[in-house]
Amino acid sequence: MSKYSPDSYRGIIAISLPIIAGMAGRTIMMFCDRLFLAQHSQLELQASLPAGILSFTLLCVLYGTVSYSSTFVSQYFGAGDRQGCSRSLAQGLYLTMFSAPILAAMTVPGSMLLNLSGHAPEVLALEQTYFRILMLSASGPVFTAAAASFWNGRGKTVPAMVAVLIGAGINILLDYVMIFGKFGFPEMGIKGAAIATAISSFIPGAILTVAAYSGKTARSYKTRENFKFSWSLTKRILRFGFPAGLHIFMDVASFTIFIFVAGRLGVVDFTANNIAFSVNNLAFNPLLGFGFATTVIVGRCIGMGRTDMAIRATRRTLLLALCYFVPLAVTFVLFPGFYTKLFFSPDSACSIEELSSTAGKLLAIVAAWGVFDTVSLMYSGALRGAGDTKFVVWVSGLLGWLFWIPGILYLYAVRHSGIVELWLFTSFYVSVFALFFFFRFRTGKWKKIDLLGREQAST
Repeated sequence: MSKYSPDSYRGIIAISLPIIAGMAGRTIMMFCDRLFLAQHSQLELQASLPAGILSFTLLCVLYGTVSYSSTFVSQYFGAGDRQGCSRSLAQGLYLTMFSAPILAAMTVPGSMLLNLSGHAPEVLALEQTYFRILMLSASGPVFTAAAASFWNGRGKTVPAMVAVLIGAGINILLDYVMIFGKFGFPEMGIKGAAIATAISSFIPGAILTVAAYSGKTARSYKTRENFKFSWSLTKRILRFGFPAGLHIFMDVASFTIFIFVAGRLGVVDFTANNIAFSVNNLAFNPLLGFGFATTVIVGRCIGMGRTDMAIRATRRTLLLALCYFVPLAVTFVLFPGFYTKLFFSPDSACSIEELSSTAGKLLAIVAAWGVFDTVSLMYSGALRGAGDTKFVVWVSGLLGWLFWIPGILYLYAVRHSGIVELWLFTSFYVSVFALFFFFRFRTGKWKKIDLLGREQAST
């Protein structure tokens, strides 16, 4: 995995940086998507956010479930069981194949949900185009998650990073060509952006799968010999992975409702909300990388039987994540105009002066809630690495759907609050979320979870 101890700063950085670089590749990809669309049409930029979030909402249960095979890989690797690693990879790939027709079928109910959004007809038509193409290709991200689990779970994060960056680079190139109609391609706008994303989403998974089943890796881990469906292992992945996927679903679904509520506000609030969320991705996706690294490292430490190392690694990963986020948050507060102008389109229905004040306030809120979001991501990542996924999903469900969403709907429908008030309430929700995960980790109940079923096997 690394020549350094997994709970050392060098060990954490060795694992985290390639994951973060991969996340940065995705961030740059989405950043360029929205930047290109903003230059092509402000309506297309507005349509891409709700449609993109809805598509990920519908795929994230399966995405999160399949991604959790990386935790099995990390614990098997920590325990020195190489064939357990390759068997976990195989089950992730089988689950991807099973998920493909299910995800494609979700196009129909998803289109119906978009029709209920109440968005303007010209925006809705663009949302439907973008959404349908993304859903028909939704097995691509799941495929990449399954293939990457074998590499990231063992701490071999550089191959996964390279594969993701290649996919992101191809996506950016195809975006430019298909959105604006370059090099003989027709100008397709938001449709071209969706096709580019669909094509590039399969590339990282294909690269990593070929690498896993060829050469020295295939011989060392016997990946070809272990490419067999195992119902017993799949059941364990589903048992612990489904709550992890459900957690992602409930988290993303609640934010989807928030986006749709924001879409019913005035044009200034709606546009400022889209800009703030686009900028937030600059901070959030690398933080997700730190959170995923925490999951991998904690899983490996538990596989080694070293919960003390897992605790130290979690604290140190949190410190490193804050060292990344805090300087970036300062730029949100000091230079809001730069970020606002970056996503402002000349054909916008509001002026840059109208937009700047609201967007600046939202960016200041992003800077504040990001600290709590960092705590939440690191400690929830540690709990997932230990297999404490049921607690994570219960907290997500109770806080998200019994506290945050009712509060948002109350502020919108009863108090007629604007976007700033909605974001302030959301910031409070994120802080409560973080405290629950922090105190759960402190209780140490996660130390008693037997993810791999070793206690049952020994009886």
